[in-house]
Amino acid sequence: MNLLTEFKDLLIETLKDNKKLIIGLYLLFIICFVAAWFLSGSGVESAIGNLTSSNPNDSNIGEIGVVDIFIQNEWGGIVTYITSIFFAIPAIIALLYNGINLGATGQLFNHVIPNGGLRYIIYLIPHGIFEITATVLQSVAGVLLFLFVWRFIKAWRSSQTHGTSDAFNQTKKILIQSIVLMIFATILLIIAAPIETYLSVPFSSLIVRT
Repeated sequence: MNLLTEFKDLLIETLKDNKKLIIGLYLLFIICFVAAWFLSGSGVESAIGNLTSSNPNDSNIGEIGVVDIFIQNEWGGIVTYITSIFFAIPAIIALLYNGINLGATGQLFNHVIPNGGLRYIIYLIPHGIFEITATVLQSVAGVLLFLFVWRFIKAWRSSQTHGTSDAFNQTKKILIQSIVLMIFATILLIIAAPIETYLSVPFSSLIVRT
């Protein structure tokens, strides 16, 4: 119980300390999603021929296992996190890619299915609350990892610190916060996977009928 309490306290502190970064990257994701939705209208025409028979009711989402969905999302987040030591570029690219990809997919459904755009949004809501938040937090964690590396090197080279241990002690809080966010993102992805597998498609079909 003490471990859970300690993690909860660390998480709350981390979210507060990085509130502006989290909100900023969340807004960036939303902007990319909306922009891709409205700007990809003409671009999806070439793909419609391959998806004319597509329908959320016929989607193979439900055939993909919960574990498969979780592993795919978690592995992508881990790769993004680790590679973000390179100036946090992968963290930003991953966020841009996810926002653009989801927005363009919504426009595609909007073209090939009656009420497709609305159904796609409703499909995203149940698991997207958790999955998209996890994606944003993974990118934030990647940015923090880069900041840790940058500040650690800067502190290590400073004449005001005394060796590697001292430099690490001065900067380890950022590393800890990045790890806390990755753990929290993993928890969110664990919640999102079964919802996406079993609930999202039936929920969208129930709310909006073709």
